[in-house]
Formats: sequence, structure tokens, C-alpha cells
Amino acid sequence: MKRNSCLVFLMGLALWLISQNAQALVLRDDEGIKEPVSLSGEIEIFKDTSGNISIEDILSARPGIDFIAGNTRHRQLDAGEVFWLRFSLQQESGAPSEWAVQIFPSWVDDIRVYSQDASGEISADRLGDRQPFASRALPTSMLAFPVSVDASPRTYYVRVKTHGLAPLCLHAWQKAGLQRTESNRLAFLSAFAGAIGVMVLMNLIFWAWLRSSIYPVYALFLVFMLVAVASMLGYASSLFFPGEPLHADRFVDVTSCALMSIAAVFVCRFFDYEQYSAWAAWFMKSAAVAFAAMAVLSVWGVDSAIHAAAYLQIVVGFFNLAFFAWLMIHHRAFQFLLAALVFTGVNLSWTFYLLVLLGLVKMAQPFVLESWIPMLQLANLALLNFAVASRSRQAELKLRAERKRAFNSMKVAKTALEEKVRQREFVAVVSHEFRTPLAVIDAVAHALELSPSGRDEGVKRAVEKIRKATRRLAALIENILQDDALEVGSTRPSARSFDLHDVIENVRGVGLPEENARLRIDSALGRAMCVGDQAKVEMAIRNLIQNALKYSPADSVVTARCEVGEELFSVTVSNRGTPIPDGERNTLFERYFRGATSAQVPGSGLGLHISRTIARLHGGDVALVSSDAGGTVFRLTVRLEPAHGNGQGAAAGAGIGDTKASGVVVLEV
Repeated sequence: MKRNSCLVFLMGLALWLISQNAQALVLRDDEGIKEPVSLSGEIEIFKDTSGNISIEDILSARPGIDFIAGNTRHRQLDAGEVFWLRFSLQQESGAPSEWAVQIFPSWVDDIRVYSQDASGEISADRLGDRQPFASRALPTSMLAFPVSVDASPRTYYVRVKTHGLAPLCLHAWQKAGLQRTESNRLAFLSAFAGAIGVMVLMNLIFWAWLRSSIYPVYALFLVFMLVAVASMLGYASSLFFPGEPLHADRFVDVTSCALMSIAAVFVCRFFDYEQYSAWAAWFMKSAAVAFAAMAVLSVWGVDSAIHAAAYLQIVVGFFNLAFFAWLMIHHRAFQFLLAALVFTGVNLSWTFYLLVLLGLVKMAQPFVLESWIPMLQLANLALLNFAVASRSRQAELKLRAERKRAFNSMKVAKTALEEKVRQREFVAVVSHEFRTPLAVIDAVAHALELSPSGRDEGVKRAVEKIRKATRRLAALIENILQDDALEVGSTRPSARSFDLHDVIENVRGVGLPEENARLRIDSALGRAMCVGDQAKVEMAIRNLIQNALKYSPADSVVTARCEVGEELFSVTVSNRGTPIPDGERNTLFERYFRGATSAQVPGSGLGLHISRTIARLHGGDVALVSSDAGGTVFRLTVRLEPAHGNGQGAAAGAGIGDTKASGVVVLEV
């Protein structure tokens, strides 16, 4: 017991002797009330590379322990390093004796303070972000410990260890000044939280109103901004986790990384990175994922995650500034000008804060960032909120304009529909009225052809012209009515099963006797069943054959080759006509299209369009196979009935002699 008492006495005596030789900072009565007294110029520093040196080793002046004068403003604490700080304080006559020394930043992990009282006894206080808030000697969000000063210099030793970003800074307050500063910090945080709450509510209203995902993302960004600022001000311990110091310590890193992640997402969405640059959008999304991963690592206690996040955020910050400039100069996207300027302010302040914390930028009083940065962020966020509201206004005006255009388009469409209905009714009436006289004319011409007068060559030629003209008019009327029916919406063919060979038999006599004499149909054997509208399929094939007859020399042969596959029935129509120009091949199947070579050939330009429409309604198509000096080839396909599809190939191959291999039989017409 006596040995321990002697040891304490000797350590106290050593500490007293050192304090007598130390250059003490004299604290005056007018200091430490509105602004703190900086201790940076009065501190001596010793770096403990082993991390095992105790206060006993310090006081015993063991070899290798040398304190040197150093400005802590320019001293960056790296993760895991241990520093010993030594400073002396002295009271000016009339100045209060109760002071407090604050340590910036508020997330320093472990702080141990050693001092000597008037009796020579050494006392030790422990605080830091990883110490319970309830055990702090001064219950403030700031890291601070009480000091008692008198007319004689008193020396203090502070052992500091941390993992986070820390440009270490110490300054002294009168206790009344510290309490007033704490009240101001809490009032500012309350105002900051109220402003953020209003902004969040406003953006949620915008979201419910305009249904744009940018607003909930911005609201989430604001929430994380509030939580991160509160944590970095030291309220993670005092408000969120007063009894869980380890959770409070990690909470600062997690919220900071999460804020960086959601900020990257918000910037990418708000400024439409994907619209202007795919690689820039990819970079921002990758950064957001990286920040989120660092937040997860911080939850697990990976101390280096916050350092990596800080460096990445600096890179992202400068990248955003360059992108904003490129957006304005290259794309003239001045609708983002206000938002870009405001977000540049947010970006610069946050980037500057990180540069100071990393020690890349030296600042005389870095502790002022605790109040300056949040206030600047709040001002910038208020302006950014105006930019978001402006975007909402633009979105509303755009929505109104679109609704107006849609309403006007609806009115125009309604008028056009009414006009179309009237035209359709007119066409139907006129077509119906034409059918009866055309049938009468054709019947009279046929009777005249069979009469004794029909033997006269002049009469025979006249009758031939009459019948050709009536058939052409009848086909034209049929095409017009069919096109009208298809356009109206009769797109679903009647579900009836029929044999496609019956269709081929019905289209053999498509023209006059001299036209039919030129037609040769190669028809496959066996049944080929299809489900649909037989009359429409007949019209589609008939149109192809009539086109081939019209656009080929009067003495040439037109071939229609029918084939049955496993799923499709095809009709390939070939003639010896003039090749179709290359420039017209993409528009052949458009309604009313007629090429340059068809000027002397009567027609409506509906035949190919109707044939393709009908074929597609039956699961097939019409395509131009070839058109050259050897002639023009079109192919029409329709889908076979599934139950009979597999049997068609066998049926088609059941021919006689040489026709067995090809699956077709040649019939002369």
C-alpha cells in the first residue's frame, strides 16, 4: 500500500514539475463565451506508434518519448494511430476557474484525459464516440471534458485514437459559452429538421400528384441528409443511441455512405444522365452501388470503408461538376440551369468538407465546419427545392398541354371518323347501286354474244369489251367494299374450316376466256384444311392472279403454283411482266399505291394491300419473291389447320409418277 502511495506521489510530483516549466495558455475573462479559444498553437504532440504507452510511461520520461510542438490543425489522424497531446492552462486574475475543452470532430473514437488536482492526485477522464453518452462528464453532443484552472499553470495529457476522418482540433470554452453553443446547435438542428420535413412533405405531395419517381427519391435524399448531418454533429450518441456507443459510432459512417449513395441516384435521375450519356449514367449508378456496399461494410465494422467512400465522393463530385458544364455547353440544356447551379453549391460544400476532413485542404479553424456546412447545405437545399418545384410546374404545364393536345386530337379524330362513316355509307350505297346495273349489262352482253348477231366480228369485239369493263368494275367495287370492311375492324375471320383446294378450284375462272387461257395452275394433291373466311382467301388469291394477268404481255403465260407444307399453304404467282423498280418495292403493299409502270393499266391500287391484309389475318403473308427481266413472282401463304398440318406433306406427296417427288400435279386451264 505504501509502495502505491509513493508511486502516485512521484507521478504527481513529476507532473507538477513539468507544469512549472510548461508555457501555459492564459485564459481571460472575456474569452470562451461567443467564440472558443483555440489550443492548436499551445499543444505539444507525441505519436505513439506502438499504441501501448501509458500515462506512467509518459510521466517517467522514458527514452523515446519526446513531445514536439505541432499545430493540430495540420495533423491528420489516420485509422488506428494513437497520439498524445500535452498542453497547459492558466487562469488570468478575475477569469472563471471552470472551463471545458472541446475536441473536434465529434466522432473521435477514444479520448483519455489525464490531469492533476491541487492535492497532487492524478485523475483520468474517458470519453469519445465509442464511450456511452451517459458516462460523459459534460452531457453535450460535442466531445468536451471539464478543466479547472487557477493562477498556476496546470498541464493536461490527452490520449486520442480514432478510425474516422479527423483533422484534430482542440479549443476551450467557458462552461456558460459551451452550454449556449449546445443550445444554438440544438436549435439549428430543430430548424434544419423542420425545413427538411416541409421539403419531404412537399415532394411526397408532388409524387402523389404527378406520379414521378424523382420526388420520392429526392424525399429520401432529404431524410438521409438530415440524419447524416445530425450524426456528424454528434447527435448519434445523444439522441439515437445514448446507451449503445458502438452503434452510434458506426451509425455516423453508415448514414454518410447511404447519403452519398442516394445522392448519386438522385442526381442521375434528376438530370436525366441516361438521356444524355449512357456511360455517365453507368458511372453514377456504379458509384451509388459502391456507396451502398460501403454502408454495408460500415455496419459490419470495416473502418476503412468511410475513407474509401470519402475519396470516391470527391471523384463523383468533380465528375458531376464537369457533367453539368458539358450539359450546358454541349446540349444547351438550360432547363437544368437553376438546379445545376444549386446542386453545384451543395456539391462544392460537401466536397470541401471532405477535403478538410481528409487533410487534403488545411483550414485554420476546421471546427467552424460543424455549423457552417449544415447551414450552407440548408440554404442550398432550399434553393434546390425551388428547382424541384420548378420542375414540377413544368411537368404540370406539360401534362396540361398533352391533355389539351389529346382532347384536340380526339375532336379531330371524332370529326374524321364521322366523315369516314359518311364516306363509307356513301361508298356502300353507290357500290350496291352499281352492282345491279353491272349485272344487267353483263347478262345482256352475254345474251348478245349467244344471239345470231354475236357471230358478227364487230359485235363480238364490242361484247368482249363490255364484259371486260363490267368485270373490272365489279372487281373494283368488291375490292373497295372489302378494304372498307377490313379498315373498319373486321379483322377476325369467321372461324370455319374449309379446304384450300376448293378455293383454288373457285379462282380458276377469274377472267374472260382469253385471260383464263393464259392461266396455268399447279395444284398440290390431297386436302389442305384452313380455319377462317373462305371468301376472303379466294379474293386474296384472285387479286394476285388478276394483277399478274394485267401486268404481263397478252400472249404470255401466268403460273400459280400451290404447295402444302407442314404448317403453311402457299400460292406462288409468276408472270413475265416488266420488273418492278427497286424504289417502289417497299411501298407495293400500301393502300392505293400504283407504280410508274401502271399508268396505262386500270386499277385502284388496293389489290396487293387487301391480299396481304387477308393473308396476315389467316396467319400468313404476301411477299414479293423476285422481280427481274425473267418476270415477277409473288407468294401468298396462309396457316393450315393444326390438326391436319402434319398430314398434308404426306398427302401432297401421294401423287403419281414424277409428281410424287415434288408434291404437285400440273393442271392445264
